[in-house]
Amino acid sequence: MSLTLKRLFMALFGLLGALVAWPALSALRFLQPRFPGYLAFALAQGAAAGLAFGAMLGSIEGVVVSSRAKALRGLGFGALYGALAGAVGAAAGQLSMFVAGATLFRSASARLGPALALSNGVAWAIIGLAIALTEGLRARSPRKLAAGLAGGAVGGLLGGAVLSALSYARPDDGAALLAGLAIFGLTIGASYAAFENRFSFGSLKLLNGPLKNKEYLLASKRMTVGADDGCDVVLKGYPGVAPLHAVIRAGKDGARLEPGPGAPRVAVNDEPLGDRPLRHEDVVAIGKAKFIYGYFG
Repeated sequence: MSLTLKRLFMALFGLLGALVAWPALSALRFLQPRFPGYLAFALAQGAAAGLAFGAMLGSIEGVVVSSRAKALRGLGFGALYGALAGAVGAAAGQLSMFVAGATLFRSASARLGPALALSNGVAWAIIGLAIALTEGLRARSPRKLAAGLAGGAVGGLLGGAVLSALSYARPDDGAALLAGLAIFGLTIGASYAAFENRFSFGSLKLLNGPLKNKEYLLASKRMTVGADDGCDVVLKGYPGVAPLHAVIRAGKDGARLEPGPGAPRVAVNDEPLGDRPLRHEDVVAIGKAKFIYGYFG
């Protein structure tokens, strides 16, 4: 999968999160009179939305590298983290409503109208920001966290504002809710994807074999390469690739390759692996798989 296609996938997975969240939020709206208060309803709504979007965005990396195990782990982590982040975002939105209601909106109608819309916008923006951090937290990658902060800030504010405005203008319209969630999910996914490349150490692009032209963004300080499903770069169908064949470590001087424990040789430009960072257009051989290193897309 090329990096351009990966960015499209991230936006589409955000849209898929909207399709998962929509029926859950619609059911909660129908059951709202049964909640003991608006705070409980808001917390449930935030947790449901966070779970749906977190699960979808958390599974993307596993899908991109063709690892079912990683996709399922990411889905589970994203669902749990997203539910918690959604509830926290909803609580923050409620706090903002109390502050706004006391300081900005003097009349009761304004507190029930604009203040509520503002609180919902704040809540969705915080939920969007938190969800964009899912992959960075799962991978324990400062660079992915930075991409999540930047992408989540942009996507969360834009998507949250649109979703809040649609919900305020047409509170009982299911189609408006779906449209708002779709825009929210698309902006979160697309914003994160746009910033992820800027915070990377470059990428590896496969030149041959069954995964030819697939690109792997180097956005973590440590990435593993091998035939095992637990690796960050999974090379299925390539002869001579050990379960853990190589480790990529990234730092201030760039990305470096290290052979895995007991793994066959790793070559760079048909020469034995040396002690230097990878350079633009270096060709890396890992078993029968060949990559080119650089900044693409």
